[in-house]
This record gives sequence, structure tokens and C-alpha cells, in this order.
Amino acid sequence: MDTTATQPDDVTARLHEAFRRLTDSIVGDLMLRPPATGGDLADVEAHLGQRLPDDVRALYLLHDGQHQYTAADPRFAVGVFTGLPLLPLHDVLVSWDQWDGFEAQEDMDESASSTPEGFVQPKYSTRGWIPLTHDGSGNHVGVDLAPDPDGTVGQVITFGADDDEHQVLAPSLLSYLEQVTALIASGAVTPPDAEDDPDWTLSAPQSTLFDPTGNATT
Repeated sequence: MDTTATQPDDVTARLHEAFRRLTDSIVGDLMLRPPATGGDLADVEAHLGQRLPDDVRALYLLHDGQHQYTAADPRFAVGVFTGLPLLPLHDVLVSWDQWDGFEAQEDMDESASSTPEGFVQPKYSTRGWIPLTHDGSGNHVGVDLAPDPDGTVGQVITFGADDDEHQVLAPSLLSYLEQVTALIASGAVTPPDAEDDPDWTLSAPQSTLFDPTGNATT
């Protein structure tokens, strides 16, 4: 799916429709937060030193993430990232800051790779990877603003402390949401069917279920 030629208003409309279709497919409480503001996004982008893709901006202007489990509020949201909740913007920056400095430690890049090869920089960390989820163990699904030559700016990838082989899941956040909905419809991915159960069932590893080119959803 190529979103480079679309206008931001078109991306916003398509993102909102894709998110609506996805949430209509999910039983359980998503615990979605109120929208972020344009000022919130401007502050985040100033902190990151880079602009977020239009589809990522559109999602945060719809909802500033989902509730995150804490000891003070121990509730689980049904995470839209096949079980992982979308981080609020504040937590995006907290997670991103925790990786600051690792990009320069090139000795940690030795075992890093990309699937497909040439799509994601073979590095342990780079400041161009923006976390959108956190699994509690230092691993993320996020967007890649600094891809390798064959990749696409804004592609959805896996990265983190235990992720040497970075997987490209989709060429954009919009495509990712569309693919999750299609996988639910096909039965390859099953959201929880009880409101107190946040776990999803995947018929295979997500690296084999998702199409990094997005062609399966067009």
C-alpha cells in the first residue's frame, strides 16, 4: 500500500475508518484515552527532533493511546496491536528516551538483522525507531523513521532488548491496522472473547501473518 501520494486529510479519513473497522471487530474494553491535541503532537515531535507520519498523527488525534496497566490502576486494556496497547504520547517519549545513547554503541549491532533483509537498519537501536507499544520486557512494535534502503519511512517494525531480527509487519500504521482487521476476519488472529481477558490468539508468529508490503490488503 503506497500512502506517499495521498494528502493528510485523506490519510486521516482512511486511518479513522480503519481504526473504526478494527475496533468493531474486538470484544472487550479498549480503554481508549481522549484525543491528543495538535500542541501535544508538536511537543512530542520537538522532543524527538523528527515529524511523525501522518497516519500516526491521525491516530493520536483520535485517541492518545490506551490505558496502561499500573499498580495504582491494575486494569488491562484489550490492546489493538494484537494484544499490546497503544502507548500514550507521554509513554512514547519515556520509552524512546530509554534507548538514547544505544545507537552509538556499534558493538551491540553485531547480531542485528532485518526481515525482509535491507528493510530495517541492522542495528540494536536507532533514534529513528519510535515505540508505539511496550511489552513490559523492553520490546516494542513501532514506526521506523530511518529505514534501510529497501524500507519505507513509517513502516511498522519490531525492535527491542530481545529483538535481534527486526521484523517489518507493514509499510505504514494504516496498513497495519487494516491487516489486523483482515486477519481477524480470516480467523488467523482472534481477539479475546471476554472483557476480562486481554490475550489474543495468533495462528502463527506475527512475522509470518503480516505482509510487510501491505499488498495483501489492497
